[in-house]
Amino acid sequence: MTAFKYWLILAILGLIAPAVANDAHHNNHNNHNNHDHALHVSAAATTETSALPTGVLLTRTDAINTALANGGEPIVADVLGVVCDFCATAMNKIFSKRSEVAAIYVDLDTKALNLVLEPGTQLSDAAIAELAEQAGYRVAAVRRGDAVIGG
Repeated sequence: MTAFKYWLILAILGLIAPAVANDAHHNNHNNHNNHDHALHVSAAATTETSALPTGVLLTRTDAINTALANGGEPIVADVLGVVCDFCATAMNKIFSKRSEVAAIYVDLDTKALNLVLEPGTQLSDAAIAELAEQAGYRVAAVRRGDAVIGG
């Protein structure tokens, strides 16, 4: 085989391999009910703890801003293993069923669960951690109030 053919084959494989890997990742999520969140949790426990941003502020969306304007309590929980839209959907599904939650947003960039509670309601750190586990994830830290609003 000539050197040109060798390099051409390597170049083609270099272009194809990332596309195949990306398709495989998304195909694995096509049936989210069979998605194994435990894999995210166990991998996150060993690799993502040090990669979590510290002091992440509440991500502002229209729903979050409205809930804050209505007097709701802001909460940011650092979540281990949230890596894709399907992961965010799982978290949204669990937390949006709770009457205490006025607004929710899962920020994949910061790996943070952003909540605003209905005024006068409470959701303990332990309850947040338990709900996250139901969705297949673990919570590393929970911050509330002024600590997540920023200046």
